[in-house]
Amino acid sequence: MGLFLGWKLDKISIYPYGGVTKFNEDINKRLIEELLILLSGPFLQLLYFFIYYYIFRDDYFKYYNISILIFNLLPIYPLDGGKILNIILSYFLSFRLSYYLSIIISIVISFLFIFFSITRNYTFNLILMFLIVISKVLIEVKKRRYYFNKFLLERYINKYNFKKVKNVSSIKKMMRDKRHIIYSNNKYYTEKDFLKKLYR
Repeated sequence: MGLFLGWKLDKISIYPYGGVTKFNEDINKRLIEELLILLSGPFLQLLYFFIYYYIFRDDYFKYYNISILIFNLLPIYPLDGGKILNIILSYFLSFRLSYYLSIIISIVISFLFIFFSITRNYTFNLILMFLIVISKVLIEVKKRRYYFNKFLLERYINKYNFKKVKNVSSIKKMMRDKRHIIYSNNKYYTEKDFLKKLYR
């Protein structure tokens, strides 16, 4: 789906919970494009599951596949569920706030699952998977300022044709899929002009 939409593929990493595809693209790509890419993974997994299970009737494969699918759709970064949550939040909240909320929700849910895994005597492999996921979430925490600065810098360097316009009082309130009029020091600035002052 990414290649179909013209995205540049960077690498595919394989983890115990599945594969993670990384694209070398702007943060400011359209939300609908990113959502389609994220949904295509679970859709293809479901399609593969139904074809395989219809042919072989393998119950072990059935439970394994469903478990991986449910795990992948948990609202935890960098799982698809966490990224889908971030996209949904980005439709209503600023880039910065939606990203921070996604990370906070990811950390809380990860620790809750580890707690319940320990108290309910779940397998060591499940706990290990969540520990790997938490390590990935903590990397996202360290990169939060980098991502926000990249988001702003892309807006300054590139020309995006977003149709919707939003008035904001701070760059921290800037959103994806929108261009902004920024009110500061009793003056209105276009997004480009305000960022020009910032990066000058």
